[in-house]
Amino acid sequence: MSMTFALNPGAQFQQYEIGPEREPLLLIDGILANPAAVVEYAASDGVYGPAGAAYPGIRRAAPTAYLETIYEAVAPLLRKTFAIPEAQRFRLDSSFSMVTEPPANLRHYQRVPHIDRTGPYDLAMVHYLCGPEFGGTHFFCHRSTGFQRISIDREAHFNEALNQEINQQILPAGFPDDEHPLFERVATVEATFDRLAIYRASILHSPAITPFAQYSADPRQGRLTMTSFLFAL
Repeated sequence: MSMTFALNPGAQFQQYEIGPEREPLLLIDGILANPAAVVEYAASDGVYGPAGAAYPGIRRAAPTAYLETIYEAVAPLLRKTFAIPEAQRFRLDSSFSMVTEPPANLRHYQRVPHIDRTGPYDLAMVHYLCGPEFGGTHFFCHRSTGFQRISIDREAHFNEALNQEINQQILPAGFPDDEHPLFERVATVEATFDRLAIYRASILHSPAITPFAQYSADPRQGRLTMTSFLFAL
């Protein structure tokens, strides 16, 4: 099954600075002209498998045309927002993703916020293909170090501090939220159908899951997102 991705010329753009380190966050609402067709594509074509790493659910590769179409349209804005040099090139990666693990089943490392990369120009993109009943994305600051962004020069110190803290206490079950003893929530993006959130891959974040969310593996009923990365080369 082939899929054509068309952009919506009436998309709404918003830019924020979040947390104590004032990290850029870009939101684009209504980015696609045909988002419902994308959900149908996700539900009718391809096989999902375990996501691995920190993601509590399943994934499958998305068509390369999806991210290529979006990147081509927003590349100038991304370079300006995230101060990316004009000569910088990226490797694009995108997948359909669904949270299917309920809070009680989360592994130890899924109970803390995470980052995806440490590079200054690596970007993460979450395209919500579900509604606000599925939560969104939380962003955090590590309480003891004060770090919101885990750059390569901070990574060793952050990991050492976090490992010591984890060894000294039992983490609460469930996804990280306002009650987390080690991290402070500094911002939240609400899941809105056809909303695209773009942020540095090095800032601490976690899925924000509402208590009444369904953990269905059916893309038409579950927490479907398109998770994408722009990895700097």
